[in-house]
Amino acid sequence: MSESEIVPPPPNGSLMLAWQVKTGDVALSRIDHLLQANAKITVVAGNDIHPTIKIYYEMGLLQDLIQRKFKLSDLKMYEPKDIRKKIFEIDDNEFEDNDDNDEIEYLTTDEIKIIEIFEDCKFKMVLTCINDYQLSLRIWQECKKLGIDVNLADKPSNCDFYFGSVYRNGPLQIMISTNGNSPRLCNRIKNKILIPNFEKFNFQIAINNLSYLRNQLRTLIHPGEDPKIIKERMEWNKKITDFYSIQDWCNLNHDSVDKILKLYPDFPTVDTLVE
Repeated sequence: MSESEIVPPPPNGSLMLAWQVKTGDVALSRIDHLLQANAKITVVAGNDIHPTIKIYYEMGLLQDLIQRKFKLSDLKMYEPKDIRKKIFEIDDNEFEDNDDNDEIEYLTTDEIKIIEIFEDCKFKMVLTCINDYQLSLRIWQECKKLGIDVNLADKPSNCDFYFGSVYRNGPLQIMISTNGNSPRLCNRIKNKILIPNFEKFNFQIAINNLSYLRNQLRTLIHPGEDPKIIKERMEWNKKITDFYSIQDWCNLNHDSVDKILKLYPDFPTVDTLVE
């Protein structure tokens, strides 16, 4: 398969996950999910890598592709030296100076900068898609020590989150989950029920229209941050959204929305549809 044949997952979406409260194709599937959320992805793998993942790297879609055996130090590969020590010292200093914890000291500008640097360079989540369960457990243990959320493929008990079957239509995203019990059923629900019924709607237009209406209402028609004003906007927005059908919102444009906004705080009559 060549680079010209690869169609990357559409970006600017959300990473749809189900959070727990208590390789090859699988790895590619995980990467596709992450790419849709504009994630910075580093892949550490041996020589047996899915060819599409290699092409993703060549296309510049991955932060890095490291072809060697995994090292525990990889979990901190982007962190400046001693950054975690500096983070812990911030907490240690606070409790040393404030044994009774009656007052909370504010962070200094330098301390805030250190935390921001740390948050920007550390891994937010780690996913393993390997056949070596003992190595996965070792990675899981280290992630727990480092405070990193982790997902071990096909090991729900060792996952802070799991992936569901996602339907996407423009900015509309729906995740279907059976809480890890039957991923295949989720896929069938998406393909047999959601797609046939949802593809007839242009949700991109509907969402764009309602986003425009909401922004215009907040900034031009009825601005202000007083709780009373906010409540009035929310109540009108809720009622006008329900006044028209989903199909109506898919067919309207900004000129039509402007006509609706001119009626504020009133509503159209029942038999009126703005063209």
